[in-house]
Amino acid sequence: MTIRMNKLSALAVGRAREPGYYGDGGGLVLQVSGAGARSWLFRYSVAGRRHEMGLGSCLAVDLVEARKKARQCRLLLSEGRDPLAVRRQQ
Repeated sequence: MTIRMNKLSALAVGRAREPGYYGDGGGLVLQVSGAGARSWLFRYSVAGRRHEMGLGSCLAVDLVEARKKARQCRLLLSEGRDPLAVRRQQ
C-alpha cells in the first residue's frame, strides 16, 4: 500500500476557511481553527502514542516549507528519533 503525498495545493491552502484538519499526506496536516487561523501540524506516533508537532502558522510557513519540515521529521523518525524530543534539545 502506498501513501499518497502532496494532496493539497497552494490554492487549496489559501482557500481553506472551514474549521478542521486537511491532510497533505505523510503526517503533514493543515489545521484551520474556528477563528479561521491556519497552521501546520506534523502528526506521528512513537511507541503507540500519538503526537502532534506544530510547524508554524501559514502566515510564516508556506506549503513548500511545511513539506520540507515534515520530511525532516519523517527522516528523524526513520532514524528512531522523536522529532519533538529533538526540538526540545535544541
